[in-house]
Amino acid sequence: MNRFIKFFAIAVLTIGLVSGCTSQVYHDYVMSGQVVSVSDRQAVICVSDTDGLKEHQVFNVFRTVYEPAAIAEGESAYSREYIGKIRLGKSKNQHFAEATVLDGEIVRYDMVEFDRDF
Repeated sequence: MNRFIKFFAIAVLTIGLVSGCTSQVYHDYVMSGQVVSVSDRQAVICVSDTDGLKEHQVFNVFRTVYEPAAIAEGESAYSREYIGKIRLGKSKNQHFAEATVLDGEIVRYDMVEFDRDF
């Protein structure tokens, strides 16, 4: 019986984690994308689907940083560095939206992630 409960708990947890990426909760609180272009504090971002986006939502912007000096066993040479914030404008189509840079030196290929605390 104890074995069945452990198996059931692991199965439920696994299904919950796998299905999390397709849920509305994911789009409301964890959605992320990538900066496609930036010019004069105006940006275009690519996200998986703009249906859940609303104008004036704010995204944190991060950059992936590679540190070749990371040599300790199990240590990752990659990290995320906070860069700044952008505010969404209008959706361009299903996958792209306009944005305004609020702060930071944001460049093409930076990652954007929804900021729940704004």
